[in-house]
Amino acid sequence: MSRHPDREQLPAVDAAWLRMDSPTNAMVINALLMFREAPAFERVKALVEERLLAHRRFLQRVVEPALGHPYWELDPHFHVGAHLHRIGLGSPGDQAALETLLSDLASTKLDRDKPLWQSHFIEGVGPGAALFTRLHHSMGDGVSLVRFLLGLTDEGAVLSPPEVGVEAPHPEKLAERAKVAAAQALTLGRLLLLPPDSATPLKGELCTDKRVAWSSPTPLEQVKALAHQHGAKVNDVLVAALTGALARYVERQVPLPGLNLRALVPVYVREPGAGDDLGNHFGLVYVPLPIGIDDRFARLRTLRESFEQIKRDPDAVVALGVLGAMGVTSSEIEHIGIELFTRKATVMVTNVPGPPVEIHLAGKPLSEMLVWAPVSGHIGVGLTLLSYAGQVRLGVAADALRVPEPRALVRAYEEELAALISTAS
Repeated sequence: MSRHPDREQLPAVDAAWLRMDSPTNAMVINALLMFREAPAFERVKALVEERLLAHRRFLQRVVEPALGHPYWELDPHFHVGAHLHRIGLGSPGDQAALETLLSDLASTKLDRDKPLWQSHFIEGVGPGAALFTRLHHSMGDGVSLVRFLLGLTDEGAVLSPPEVGVEAPHPEKLAERAKVAAAQALTLGRLLLLPPDSATPLKGELCTDKRVAWSSPTPLEQVKALAHQHGAKVNDVLVAALTGALARYVERQVPLPGLNLRALVPVYVREPGAGDDLGNHFGLVYVPLPIGIDDRFARLRTLRESFEQIKRDPDAVVALGVLGAMGVTSSEIEHIGIELFTRKATVMVTNVPGPPVEIHLAGKPLSEMLVWAPVSGHIGVGLTLLSYAGQVRLGVAADALRVPEPRALVRAYEEELAALISTAS
């Protein structure tokens, strides 16, 4: 029996995410729920206390001993007021003002002496309000954390597995066609030998100032219809639009021919029956973004083939294993590993599925839902797609030195996606 039954050792992968924090990139997932009509703050607070705090992880702080593995323990000084804050946005209360406020909040690190989450109830967002929640990646992956956050809602919505999680082959499936160890060793060698991404304005020195922005909604049915016409997935279409937007952004400063630009894409590898526990259950794969291809539909075909290849390769399983190995090694070695792997990509692209129908919190309908996944190492741009109530939106989180005006990238994405849809129609 453990001498400290109130302590929970962090799984290796979660420990890796904990130590991945850097002065310029915090491993924090940011989520935004927006209301058309503001609910009462006291009712939201009661829901947080009743439902979110029913899970021990939200009451626990992380302890990092000088020797030994980090562990969770109950915060003896926990007070909900240190985590749930009430903010007034002020005039004019529009999206631009909200983006500025959220950028400031997203640039702030979480207090390591307290449980690693915060929620900000923001009033004065037009006639409504917003709930901006920040959770450290060591607590769990985006799908797990959004699922728990949605547990606050009146419907208690459950998420389906993310489409970006193009089902990564589990080891038992790989064993049918090759020896697992050999396949994974070859894959790791191939990943290590990938050259760094090309130098572009999207790569370079980072700072602590982060900027967030988000797109207008696009009907998901339009994206599905386009995907069906081309034998593709919704994710293929959205990433094709992102690729076009990145190409337009980069081309303003450097010529595109000869450039290599990769995205790091999370692939869900949680096995059936794993339950709804918090934790990290995904690997990361490199996806080449064909920014040098002018034809939008040729880009789409290329990306469709790339994501199909991911289904056949063990890259995500290998990456999850590498993260686990980094979680039990020294912080110095982990830092070297992060430096090595993140130099091979320029952006992080994440797709999180939200509820397919409108849901409510504290009796009020949620009009919008957005998520910004964190980026690590040398990566300065995170692009997160989230579908909710038949609409899909893009959230951009960028380092201020790399993309000072993320709204320009958002506009380029909106135009690229609209062009794909209109051409197909």
